[in-house]
Amino acid sequence: MQMSGLEKRLANLVPMKPGENRHTRKAERIAAKLSELVVEYFPNGGFSVMDANRLKLAAQHFVDAESCRDPVIRQRATRCGEYLLSKLTRPPVPHPPAAPLECARQMLERLRKEP
Repeated sequence: MQMSGLEKRLANLVPMKPGENRHTRKAERIAAKLSELVVEYFPNGGFSVMDANRLKLAAQHFVDAESCRDPVIRQRATRCGEYLLSKLTRPPVPHPPAAPLECARQMLERLRKEP
């Protein structure tokens, strides 16, 4: 079913609240993407100021890539965001507690008791 031009324009209109404009909406999208990236890369916190700045800039690039219509600029923004994320210094992953060592100790004790 074909839509007239006026119906298409009305369907594309998004109501905005007072004090809201495209800049505030973009800032909200960047903040949401930033919180996603922080949860993904630093779930326990512990990131430096440089990492925070890189996360924020990567979030800006990813939001630009999502909203851009030009495929060349979209790819460029995506690669810049991925490059910034590759520069992050993640905290070291803690090793599991000594449970496997306890199992090995128990096995050694069992072997010593069975001769």
